[in-house]
Amino acid sequence: MTSRLVDCPVQQRRGPVRTAVGVVGLVAAVCAGIGVAAHFFGPVSTLVTLLASFSPLFAMLAVVSALLLAVARHRVAAIAALLMAAVGVAAQLPLYVGSQPPETTQGPQLRLLQANIRLGEADPHALAGRVRLGGVDVLTVAELTEAAVDRLAAAGLERTLPFTYLRPREGGGGEGIYSRHPLSESRVLPGLRHTNLRATVDLPGAEPVAVYALHPLPPYPEPAWRWAVELDRIGAILAAERLPLLVGADFNSTYDHERFRNLLRAAGRDGAPLLDAAEYLGSGIVATYPADRGFPAVLAIDRILTRGGTPLSFERVDLPGSDHHGVLADVLLAAADQS
Repeated sequence: MTSRLVDCPVQQRRGPVRTAVGVVGLVAAVCAGIGVAAHFFGPVSTLVTLLASFSPLFAMLAVVSALLLAVARHRVAAIAALLMAAVGVAAQLPLYVGSQPPETTQGPQLRLLQANIRLGEADPHALAGRVRLGGVDVLTVAELTEAAVDRLAAAGLERTLPFTYLRPREGGGGEGIYSRHPLSESRVLPGLRHTNLRATVDLPGAEPVAVYALHPLPPYPEPAWRWAVELDRIGAILAAERLPLLVGADFNSTYDHERFRNLLRAAGRDGAPLLDAAEYLGSGIVATYPADRGFPAVLAIDRILTRGGTPLSFERVDLPGSDHHGVLADVLLAAADQS
C-alpha cells in the first residue's frame, strides 16, 4: 500500500512532462517538415525562399523532433519525423558525393578568388596579400566602392593583377574583375539592379574564357520576385555565352533554392553542364555568410561556377573586415587549339 502511495505522485508528474515534450516535438516536426519541403518547392515567396535558405538546419530539427516524440511515446509521429530527416539529408547528398576526378590535370589552370568586401570595408592589405601569396589569377569583387578601389591599389593589388575591369558604386552595387592576364570584350550585363560584369581572359595556352563577376539582388529585404527574375535573367545570359566560362559570385542563393538549381540546369550549352565547384568536388556546404558574428557562417551564398572547365579544388578563405568569407577554386581549362 505504501509503495502505491509513493508511485502515484511520480506518475502524475510524468504525465504533464510527457505531454509537454510531445507538444514541443510535434511543433518542431511541423516546422522541420515545412523547412525541408522548401528545398524542393520554389514558389516566388519571400517566406519560402528564406525557409529554403536554412533547409539543412530544418533537417537537423527533424532529428531532434523525432527524439522528443519518441520520448513522449508518439511512435508514429517519431517515425514520420525520422523520414523527414532522411529526406532532408538526402537532399544535401549531392553536395558531399562529388564526381570522379579528371583522368589528368595536365593543361592550363586558372585560380579564381571570389570576394564580397562589404561596402568596400574589407582589409585591402589582407586581400592583396591573399592574392599575392595564393597565386590568384583572377579576382572577382562584389560591393566594390570608389574608395575601395583606391585602397586596394595602394595595397599593391594591381601590381599582382594589373589588368582590370572595374565598375565601383556606393551602396553595395559595385563590382570588379582583377586579372593577371589581359582582359577584352568587357561589358556590364543589362537588366540587373547591381552592376554585374563580364570579360574575356586570355590565358596563355588556353582557349579564351569568359569570366563573370555576379551579384544578383537578395530575396530579402527586396521582394523575392525581383531576386527570382534576376536569377532567371543571369541563367539566360550564361546559356547564351559561346565561350567557356568561369563565374565568381555572391549569388545571394544557396543550393537549397530551387531557383539556383534551375539556373545551373538552364545554363548548360552544347552538352557542357554549368558546374558548381563545391557540388562537383563534393565539398559539402561551404558556408560563407555571415562571417562577422559570434557564431559560424551558416549560408553558402558565395560560389564559383564553370562551364567548359573542370574544378580541381575549392576552399573557403577569410576576408578580414568583411561579413563574407571568400571562396577560392582552381579550374582546369581547355588547351588552345595548336593546329
